[in-house]
Amino acid sequence: MPAWPWNEYYKGSRRKRRYFEGWYFKQVSADRSEIWSFIPGISRGGNEGEGYSFVQVIEGKTGRTWWFEYPLEAFRASTRELDIRVGRNVFAEKGLVLDLSGEEGRFRGELGFGPFARLPSRLFWPGVMGPYSFIPFMECRHGLVSLDHGVEGSFERDSRRVEMGRSGSGGSGLGRGYIEKDWGSSMPSSWIWMQSNDFESPGDSFMLSIADIPWLGSAFTGFLCVGRLGGGDPRGSRPLREATYTGARLKEFRLEDDRLSLALERGGSRLEIEASRTRGGLLRAPVKGLLTRRIAESVDAAIRLRWIRGDETAFQGEARGAGLELVGDVAALLARAIPGLPAGKPQSDGIPAAPIRFE
Repeated sequence: MPAWPWNEYYKGSRRKRRYFEGWYFKQVSADRSEIWSFIPGISRGGNEGEGYSFVQVIEGKTGRTWWFEYPLEAFRASTRELDIRVGRNVFAEKGLVLDLSGEEGRFRGELGFGPFARLPSRLFWPGVMGPYSFIPFMECRHGLVSLDHGVEGSFERDSRRVEMGRSGSGGSGLGRGYIEKDWGSSMPSSWIWMQSNDFESPGDSFMLSIADIPWLGSAFTGFLCVGRLGGGDPRGSRPLREATYTGARLKEFRLEDDRLSLALERGGSRLEIEASRTRGGLLRAPVKGLLTRRIAESVDAAIRLRWIRGDETAFQGEARGAGLELVGDVAALLARAIPGLPAGKPQSDGIPAAPIRFE
């Protein structure tokens, strides 16, 4: 199945009010000592001309974040290819150019990207949202740009040089990259998101999102789970794609202070997931277009997977350098996602007795 990359391009060229669009570029260095994410985007308020463009930065090892704000006019993006520009900063398919300066610090440098591992698409499943792509009036939409790609180059953070990867003889090898995006007017009230392509085999990648999705004044709970697991090489790896629209179901979960475990099932396939987080950094998230909400994201979490297909363990592995967000009342969110399992069940069944909030 071919990949249709249209979701990764700029969608908001005709939107003038209550709109956001942002791209998430994550990099893990070849030696796994550095984890950095750069988030360029645009944010428009309720009045025409109200808003700003921006670049957010998060360092995974420390949880520190940076916010660089620009006027709306500093934002330019293509509607035909992945090419986002905020001021003198460039985020494109071939790589990115950083030229960020502010009271909090300075970033300068260039990173080059290898070929993208895009998600295969079908005519009625154009992108990670599948048939949900055609539902009108959704407040937030999600796109997966690259499950995995090589990263080469370096940048300077103030006076410190950050090396992400070098190819060729004597080089450190390539780092790993991942890109996704969101666009719309507001993010969901509650969600769980986790991602990593820092498994033992380069090229393996995994993403899971569970959210209360606002729609026409109400909301429904949905999830997306995609990956490429089992060796990195597309010819030998196994594609993973489970979602609400595939008929997969969330069967069980356990939620503790810093650890989440759950299982997804469909037919003879079962995916067991455990994620644990360490420190987190505060990022800005959109409400009615403007980024006025603060959320905590860990970019140095760990994800452990066990994928069972029939009587075979198709994949088992652990990834470090993982992104993890737990936002809002995630215990109630998970309980609503399991048909017939009320949120009031005791903790021994995997439901905490009281709501747990991470924000």
